[in-house]
Amino acid sequence: MIASRPASLKMIVASVMGALLLSACQTAPQSQQAGQTSSFNATAPQAQVTFRQDTIDGAYEILAAKDSKQLFVAATPLFEDRAAGFLHVLDQDTLRESQLIQLPRRAFALGLNQKTHTLYVGNTLDGSLLAINSLNGTVKQLIQLGQKEDKGGWEHTRKVVIDEQDNRIFVTNPSEGGRVWIVDGAEGRILHNIDNVGLWPAGAAYDANTKRLFVGHGGKDEIAVINPATGAIEQSFTTGDAKSDKREDSRHFFVNITLSADGKKLFGADANTGKIYVFDTTSGKVENTAEVGLGLLDIVYNDARKELIATNRGVDRETPAGTGSVTILDANTLAVKHRISAPVHPNSVTLSADGQTAFVTIKIPHGDKSPHYLKGAKDSVLRLNLNQL
Repeated sequence: MIASRPASLKMIVASVMGALLLSACQTAPQSQQAGQTSSFNATAPQAQVTFRQDTIDGAYEILAAKDSKQLFVAATPLFEDRAAGFLHVLDQDTLRESQLIQLPRRAFALGLNQKTHTLYVGNTLDGSLLAINSLNGTVKQLIQLGQKEDKGGWEHTRKVVIDEQDNRIFVTNPSEGGRVWIVDGAEGRILHNIDNVGLWPAGAAYDANTKRLFVGHGGKDEIAVINPATGAIEQSFTTGDAKSDKREDSRHFFVNITLSADGKKLFGADANTGKIYVFDTTSGKVENTAEVGLGLLDIVYNDARKELIATNRGVDRETPAGTGSVTILDANTLAVKHRISAPVHPNSVTLSADGQTAFVTIKIPHGDKSPHYLKGAKDSVLRLNLNQL
């Protein structure tokens, strides 16, 4: 059965506003209830199956560096105009905070170019990117992408994807018109401003081997395939379930997507149905689907273990009292290998360089009407030792 279509898009986008996207009844072993702060005990975090720190206000996307032990978390405690954003830099082994960087704009999304040591922070509500030196935390550049809107505010940015080979940045704009920006990383200038990509462009993934950018969205043709050199949309994939690009006809919303290491498969997290869809990237046809759960949000492909890791928030507008989980699936069969309850709302997920550790941000409930609300609670970072599950 198809879940409610994104007339509830506001709720979906709000939950993944930077992003990210892209935030069960009991916690997984060794994790703690939201609102409690874990301590560093005699058992090292690396030896625990799960280890959780409830220490961040307004956590959104999380990103693990592959050439260091840095773990970045974008955070925005306040949504008011001109409110500050924050970048928390943690240690991947202990989750100890090594640096807290205050930013001039609200922080939601993250993308890292490890060749240039530049971390790009997506300022979703301000329609911009901040380029930060990932080694020392200094702000190098502000890149304004979105324009001011007549109704107030800015055109939003959403997902930030990096092309290290050609030093480019790909940024989605979840508008009904459907836009993607391609930015020169060296100069910070817009190379291509691509309109009419699809309904609410959200998730994105880049195949460096074929030099193709994949963008997930709603509407009729739910995946767009873009040539970054020309800015042309060269191919579209569809589930075949929507009859038009009108919002009332949309049946799916691929809020986040990921590619297999060989680029032959695209895995899409459909926030509408709570299912993962697998597309063949040559034919564009759907090969398989798997149910994950309500409020499906983020997804990553783990080549080291041939697995997928997905987060679902466990809530929607009609079911506001649930909690979410982290699901690990076999990437070939989509069989569920592990489902880890992670109250309250799992949000963004990233992997260590060796693929043996996953890190997840977990959001507290929005407002005090949730039965899981706890005054003074903070968002969390969860560390999962995958080889011990």
